[in-house]
Formats: sequence, structure tokens, C-alpha cells
Amino acid sequence: MKKESDKQSAIREKRNRLREVSKPIQILVKAGALPSVNHGLKQIYYQEGHDDLKTIWEWNDEGKRVKKGEKALLLWGTPRKAKKGTEAKNKGAKDDDMQFYPICYVFSAKQVQEGGKND
Repeated sequence: MKKESDKQSAIREKRNRLREVSKPIQILVKAGALPSVNHGLKQIYYQEGHDDLKTIWEWNDEGKRVKKGEKALLLWGTPRKAKKGTEAKNKGAKDDDMQFYPICYVFSAKQVQEGGKND
């Protein structure tokens, strides 16, 4: 049970970190300077040398594997409706407020290698 709690805590920490990085980008999106928060996040990753972002499954489909020790880059996933249990916590929330944005884990071209084992 503790492992599940640790896992949830780690996900919560990543979501909070992603929210903080996204705050200034949201202002630019509202001002019309950027088309989306994910677009802004991708620009930050590009400045760090990361391009051609794909999920682990997309890289695997191309016959590539993520290098051992590489950490995923975070983007916001496609919004989903919050689970029914969440509704009780958000009494009076509008339907639009009940959307949940999951984390999408991606890797760049510099974080992968040709198929086979991760070395």
C-alpha cells in the first residue's frame, strides 16, 4: 500500500511542477502570443536541445528505445472528465470545471537509440 501512496505522491509532485512551469505560458496563451500551453512547453524543451517529442510507445513503434536513465519530459494530455468520486469534492462546479488534464510523458530524439536493449 505504501508503494501506491509513494507513486501517487510522485505524480502529484510532477503535476504541481508542471502547473508552475505552465503559469507564465498560460498568460501568453491568453494574450494570443502562443496557441497552447503545450506549444510553450515544447519551445522550452527545444531550447534545451529536445526536439521530435514522442511517447515511449511511438518511439517503440519506430524501432527505437529510450536510453537507460533518461527522464520523461512532461506535457499536458488530452482533457478527460473527472471521476464521479471527484464530484463530491467539487460541489457546485460546472461541467467545464470537471475536466481533468492528465500528464503526458514524452521523450525527445536525443533520449532514444536504435532498438534492442536499453544500454
